[in-house]
Amino acid sequence: EIPTWLEERMDAVDGDPEATRKLGVEVATGLIEQLLELGVPGIHIYAMNRAQSIEEIYDHLALRR
Repeated sequence: EIPTWLEERMDAVDGDPEATRKLGVEVATGLIEQLLELGVPGIHIYAMNRAQSIEEIYDHLALRR
């Protein structure tokens, strides 16, 4: 089930592929930050042919080597 807060944000960018992608990067970055703060030993992100988004997430998290 999609949380209401996320569904509302998704509805706001519906029909705008770039805004949808940016929202995905923002939400994924936030979720990963929470997991890292909880001490998970690592993360694995599937790019689904969207490598730019993965690179942005890594940049936001300062994980790029």
